Amino acid sequence: MDDSELNAIRQARLAELQKNTSQQQPTNPQAEMKVNMLNQALDVNARERLSRVRIVRPDRAEAVENYVVKLISMGSLTKKLTEQEVVGILNSLARDEKKKDAKIIFNRRQLSDEEDDDDFF
Repeated sequence: MDDSELNAIRQARLAELQKNTSQQQPTNPQAEMKVNMLNQALDVNARERLSRVRIVRPDRAEAVENYVVKLISMGSLTKKLTEQEVVGILNSLARDEKKKDAKIIFNRRQLSDEEDDDDFF
């Protein structure tokens, strides 16, 4: 391949990537602001972890993002969150979900003969 072919391939790939990123860009200003806040609050590894979680469990990724945005808005976040801290948030969300799903079932025994209780008196 000569340089002109490589440049043509690069240009085509660049155009494709720009098209994909423009489609993924949020259209409303609130979502754009949320993305900017998350970019400032998460380090590179944490953002990567969150994007992998989004592929598998979009609801959990959204919950983590909302939690981080809430921390930022309350002013309790002073440094960038690391990947381990994001994993901790994910684990706490998973525990909370399990607590919500837990059910207690009471199985009461059926009394076959109620007259037996009178025999003891």
